[in-house]
Amino acid sequence: MNKKLIFVIFQKLLFFSVLIFLLLPVTRKWAESSTIYNFNLLYCIYLVFLSFIISFIINPFLIKLSHSIGLLDHPDEARKHHKKPVALSGGSSIYLAFIATMLFNFHFSLEVKAILIASSLIFFVGLADDRWGLSANFRLAIQLIASFIVILYGVRVTFVPDFLGGIVTETIITIIWLIGITNSMNFIDGMDGVASGSGVIYGIFFAIVAFFTKQYYLLFFSCALVGSCLGFLPFNFRKKKSADAFLGDSGSTFLGFLLACFAILGNWGESIIDIIVPIFILSVLIFDMTLTTIYRISKGQVKTFNQWIHYTGRDHLHHRLADLTGSKYWATWLFWAISVSFGIEALAILFANVSVSLLILAHSILTFVIIGILLVIKGPNANSNQSNGINIERT
Repeated sequence: MNKKLIFVIFQKLLFFSVLIFLLLPVTRKWAESSTIYNFNLLYCIYLVFLSFIISFIINPFLIKLSHSIGLLDHPDEARKHHKKPVALSGGSSIYLAFIATMLFNFHFSLEVKAILIASSLIFFVGLADDRWGLSANFRLAIQLIASFIVILYGVRVTFVPDFLGGIVTETIITIIWLIGITNSMNFIDGMDGVASGSGVIYGIFFAIVAFFTKQYYLLFFSCALVGSCLGFLPFNFRKKKSADAFLGDSGSTFLGFLLACFAILGNWGESIIDIIVPIFILSVLIFDMTLTTIYRISKGQVKTFNQWIHYTGRDHLHHRLADLTGSKYWATWLFWAISVSFGIEALAILFANVSVSLLILAHSILTFVIIGILLVIKGPNANSNQSNGINIERT
């Protein structure tokens, strides 16, 4: 028996032992009852580790299953750069680890139940799309249904006064937000590690905000999501090896919808300016969608809403960063760094007064404008492929 095989066996035994330990009722009760400054910090760490272990352990099995049932992303010389079929199992590992952690640990509010049901609907439709392919219009209709589910149970924005339309306007804003962020996350899933790593970053910042504002459901949601994404990341993002698995539409849309719900579920403060905290956490997603939309309209590449939904190309932020750095690996790290920087600004706004928050907002908008101008001047790589079909550029 060679050393590599011994190490693999030892690693599996270790991870399964840790999982069994975490699943013991006495372990969960101990973590849940341990408080620091009247807060379950240890329980949060427990949730991250549990979801991570579940995700990490099931990934190899799901990768093999995906190959056996044909749930694969096949190489395409015109549009996709990977050399062999890659399993579209990442979304399943994240979803299963997240749901298992939630079901094992929580008492549910109506809002939490609604989010779990609606996000599950998004996941399963995305999974069907990964396997058989579904029309964009059908997927959009499902996203509308999922949005109405969470809105029906009170998960919506609540800051619009009656003279501006009240609940009707809030419902419209909520739908636009949910569908916009869901598809934004799907759009950035075009390079190894970008979407799954961003899920970790956004989840961490939502958890930090929830910790300081004592929003328990949001905190536990975020911790479970962070661990689930971390468990998948080693199979998706590596410097010298290509990915063993991709998120697929099931994973990217599930992540996007869930994060969009986090932003609405949270209570962000007493001042109206505080509602921009979740917007800042997810601002890179918003910036990417805004940049590509403006660029494509200016170039005459999209002229209708239907064209906007269907058109994909190699002009997203991560593609432009790859052109600038000459490396998809370092472009991913740079994308993450930008996300972290604006997440830090979100925390600054959380603790600042209104005047300082407005200054931070102005500074951030100016920064995004400068980044956008520089990226547009550089332009996408002249050799990049533009397409009116689905275009997923991979390493």
